[in-house]
Amino acid sequence: MEMNEALIYLQEALGLSAKTKTWPGSARLPLHLRAIEVRAVDANGFSFLLASLPTGVGLPEAKRVYSQLALRAETPVAVSFPDADARQRKALVAHGIPFVCPGRQVFLPFMGTACTERGGARFHNHATKMSPNAQAAAIWGAAQEPYRPYDLCRALGISASRASEAITELVDRGLARRERCERRVVVLPVAVDLLLSEHMAELSSPVSKVIFARKTPQIDYLVDAGETALAARSMLAAPGMEQKAVLRSAWRQLSDLEVADGELPDNETAMIQVWRYAPVFADSSRVDDISLALSLAAIDDERIQLEVDRMFGKEYPWREAL
Repeated sequence: MEMNEALIYLQEALGLSAKTKTWPGSARLPLHLRAIEVRAVDANGFSFLLASLPTGVGLPEAKRVYSQLALRAETPVAVSFPDADARQRKALVAHGIPFVCPGRQVFLPFMGTACTERGGARFHNHATKMSPNAQAAAIWGAAQEPYRPYDLCRALGISASRASEAITELVDRGLARRERCERRVVVLPVAVDLLLSEHMAELSSPVSKVIFARKTPQIDYLVDAGETALAARSMLAAPGMEQKAVLRSAWRQLSDLEVADGELPDNETAMIQVWRYAPVFADSSRVDDISLALSLAAIDDERIQLEVDRMFGKEYPWREAL
């Protein structure tokens, strides 16, 4: 029943044509997960797994089910969490965990889609999100003079073909122009204010997931992120647990340092944000301001949002990026 309610809500709240089928991987799940209904969903060309959580399940169990499925799935994973209250939904968003809470909220960042119901009214975000490389290119390019594709390769640490794809996407979105100058191709990006004022809904948090790790010199070497990075640029006190960022592909070499939340004291633990693109551009030693603000957009804390606004000297609609 819960699975059907989730699918109906996806169809009614987001207008998706959601169809399901049996997921073959269910037979290979550990015994403690086999009681949970998992279906493969095809919605408007997007494929993902939807796990229906039983009534009465708490946040720790929801996170555990998600993490176990994400390790075994080749497509994105979302959980149907009908009992989730506002605090639990906020925590899921902060951790980047996709979910469907029928009648209340949908958070499917891999589709660039969210819907929240407030006072009987639905607020939708149907903007097509940029790919990670295109977003990184837009953010880096907004602070540059006209640049060459080679410059983008170096700044983002990506191949020439991926840089070309990112530039093409930006051109298609009206976020850059490509011109030929003396046999060289140059890219003319839009300015920061235009990017953040007119294209915010196309941006998203660079954080794909949040995990915890034992503090070691390797972890200390990672770049500061989240509230730790914001505290260094503002009057906010640094959080009790350091927050760091790492590129998704680079985390594989450090994954043996992962620990459970609360397994060690805060001063021996770091919160690790796993990013979809490199947290630091070439010739920089810290996370850029725009990516930092995007990573904090889901945190409902007036102190944090005030310091983000001060960082830019202007209020931007950061929550449109959720």
